[in-house]
Amino acid sequence: MNDETQPRVLVADDDQSIRQLLCTIVRREQLTVDCVADGQEAIDHLREHEYSVILLDLMMPRVDGFSVIEYLREHPQTFKPVVLVITAYADQRFKKVDPDVVAGVIRKPFEIAELGNIIRLCVTGFDEEVANHLTDPRDSTIRNVATTLRYTGLLRPGTSDNN
Repeated sequence: MNDETQPRVLVADDDQSIRQLLCTIVRREQLTVDCVADGQEAIDHLREHEYSVILLDLMMPRVDGFSVIEYLREHPQTFKPVVLVITAYADQRFKKVDPDVVAGVIRKPFEIAELGNIIRLCVTGFDEEVANHLTDPRDSTIRNVATTLRYTGLLRPGTSDNN
């Protein structure tokens, strides 16, 4: 696939080490990734590109993740991205997060392999490998996100050619 047809992921996190880690995870899934350090840069990229997945930190300088979520709510994309909040905050903070925009919340610290599986799930849909993870009690994060995505209708069982 070339960059124009390949699913694109946006990573927005002000912590350089977390941002680099997230971008590396996305690249390992052989996806195109844009990495930005704040919400304003995220909004600028959203104006230029369509994204399959957005990995979004909530607390960033200039424009925070809550404002990016608000932007997405007010400016629906032609192709609705799967927005996953990556955060270390307690549950009380998520009362402000719009469930019509945000598909799931991934807590820091997260498992690298598990996050890679979640990103793949968001891009390709459910394949046999992911379906097996959904029944594995050790992979509670991917099971919870997959349940949320199924419930919201963002993902339907898909076909994956990479089996």
